[in-house]
Amino acid sequence: MATGEVERLLDNGIIIINKPPGHTSHEITGFVKKITGSKRSGHAGTLDPDVSGVLPVAIGKATKLLRYIAGKDKAYVGIIRFKKQQTEGEIETLFKKFTGELVQTPPKISAVRKAPRKRTVYELRLLEVKDHNALFVTRVDAGTYIRTLCDDMGKECGGARMEELRRIAVGRIAEKQTYTMEELIDAMWFYKEKKDPSLLLRMIKPPERFIDLKKAFIKESALDSIFSGAQVMAPALETMDAGVLKDERVAMYCGERFIGVGVMQISAEEAKKSNHGLAIKLERVHKG
Repeated sequence: MATGEVERLLDNGIIIINKPPGHTSHEITGFVKKITGSKRSGHAGTLDPDVSGVLPVAIGKATKLLRYIAGKDKAYVGIIRFKKQQTEGEIETLFKKFTGELVQTPPKISAVRKAPRKRTVYELRLLEVKDHNALFVTRVDAGTYIRTLCDDMGKECGGARMEELRRIAVGRIAEKQTYTMEELIDAMWFYKEKKDPSLLLRMIKPPERFIDLKKAFIKESALDSIFSGAQVMAPALETMDAGVLKDERVAMYCGERFIGVGVMQISAEEAKKSNHGLAIKLERVHKG
């Protein structure tokens, strides 16, 4: 039974990798694919080569669900180095100025289009100051560039750059949930050579574990038509989490089985009163 579960996860799983510095996110994703023998792999939230930390890597069918994991706020611990030595008070004043909604242009090393975009810095807190260096923790919108944030702060105080950076969280995924590449290699060895799946079962999780959305439950009688491409009509709804709003994205389940992601066309309150019409517009059907 455990062996069957491992094989299913190797074709539809998420591994939270503790990315080391010195490799691109793409390289790490390729290593995971090769180590696990999966047909495909992908990652959520690219990290620069010199940045370490939380990197969700999907293997097999789970790669199609990465967008629902990547689009979350991120938390980092980093070191900013100032050209001119700053006092704690000066740094805290500067950090306060760069907390909130900002306009950023992605750095030259980024692969995305270099167009200004709005991003939110929810938290930017000083932890320690030593000489020209300041240790900080920050929580930001997905797509916020910490390197650019440090450069922009430098323009206000005579120059600064990002010295070191580590991502400590992606949404609710924390660094305590990560595993190193060496641990993954060991786990695969124990599975293949010792027929012991325990380490892999601890390490690889089904993708729905990391999709932080409210749930809508679908009747089993509607599954075949949904898997054939039909939309979710109101009679197919069994129940849903309280407070679900119209146009809100939801994770769809049939009992304990995850079946995909869709966008509500009615609210939870409206669903109680209606038994006709379109209830959920499908975005991604997932057979697992």
